[in-house]
Amino acid sequence: MSDNPVPATPVGPMARLRASAVAAAPAIGLYMLLRLISLEVMYVLATHAHALDPGRNVYPDGTIGNQWRGFTSIWDALISWDGRWYTKIAGSGLGGPVGAVDEDGVPYELRLAFFPLYPFLARPLTFLPFVSPVAACLFVSFVSAIAAAWGLYAIGRHVRGHRVGVLLVAVWAVAPAAMTQNGAFTESLFTALAAWALYAVLKERWLIAGALAGVSGLSRPTATALIGAVGLAALVAVVTRRGGWRPYAAIVLAPAGLLAYFAFASSRLGSFEKYTSIHDSTFGAWIDYGENTWNMSTDILLGVDGDNADKPIRVLSLIMLVAFLVMFALLVPRAPWQLTVFAAAMLGLAILSHTHMSMAGRHLLPTFPVLLVPAIVLARFSNRDIGIVLGAIALLSGWYAGWLPFISGQAI
Repeated sequence: MSDNPVPATPVGPMARLRASAVAAAPAIGLYMLLRLISLEVMYVLATHAHALDPGRNVYPDGTIGNQWRGFTSIWDALISWDGRWYTKIAGSGLGGPVGAVDEDGVPYELRLAFFPLYPFLARPLTFLPFVSPVAACLFVSFVSAIAAAWGLYAIGRHVRGHRVGVLLVAVWAVAPAAMTQNGAFTESLFTALAAWALYAVLKERWLIAGALAGVSGLSRPTATALIGAVGLAALVAVVTRRGGWRPYAAIVLAPAGLLAYFAFASSRLGSFEKYTSIHDSTFGAWIDYGENTWNMSTDILLGVDGDNADKPIRVLSLIMLVAFLVMFALLVPRAPWQLTVFAAAMLGLAILSHTHMSMAGRHLLPTFPVLLVPAIVLARFSNRDIGIVLGAIALLSGWYAGWLPFISGQAI
């Protein structure tokens, strides 16, 4: 893996874009190879698990009235849980008025809990011949994952050079819950928006940063971390009198998407409280200021009030969370503060939120700045050793991707 500096950026936007794409090509190629390895392992486990117990039901599907269902193939896992809702919205939109139900008897208003950007990017594709909502969502995820890999490379190259940029993408490709990058989930789309918004911040391109942060607010509630990071960076620019009027515009643009969706959902339901109650009472997701994380951690470590220690997925989730916290501590002196602020906010949301702990790996995926730490370490290895390490971790990532839904039967 060459560490030669990238040639000087050509003049003109299209020339710069072509040069950026050429520079990122090795990172994107390596990303696709590693994901193919992991997905192949996941496929093998899926086939094995289904052959052992074809009728096993492992989770309730909210899109069909919480009826229990099983995983019969890798595709079932890639469009499970939140993916079921997104494919449904991509196929038929947000649906009818408050109080109305869909063909499965599920209230349309529950769809408002899922932010619209991802399924609405997929929805136009469903009007094409032979394109199903599932295919449309998976295509959007594929394109988003490539865009995210490109953005991660750009950040890694900006911070530590070409080699670290490539390896940052590679480490993200083999993260424990990386299979959701290829499923009907918002992780790839949000990571792409976050990576390019933060890259724009590092380059002080305030209008781009503000616009991307604003769009991210339509993708998922954790966009608040990106909005805060971009807004703080723009505020610092204002105070230090850099960038003229553009940082002011970034401050205004960054929260626009999130506020607009909150206003839309609240108007549909009648109040913001009704909107938040859907998250709380139906999907069990709210800010509990770390109570759930603390209870799980103390139970696993000290055996207090529960059976978390008997559930391997919760032990693994705690290990992942601790690993990300350690990497964050190591990141602080090694990366621009704008990246550490975003990473801190993402980690804070993961720790302070009440969600199913088996989803920790998925929720931590967009916290990509911390992965600069292993990328910097790997950059010191020889190309041969890097290939061995990444190949082994890709196999483990694929095993986890298959074990989580098919063997453990837990939420993705």
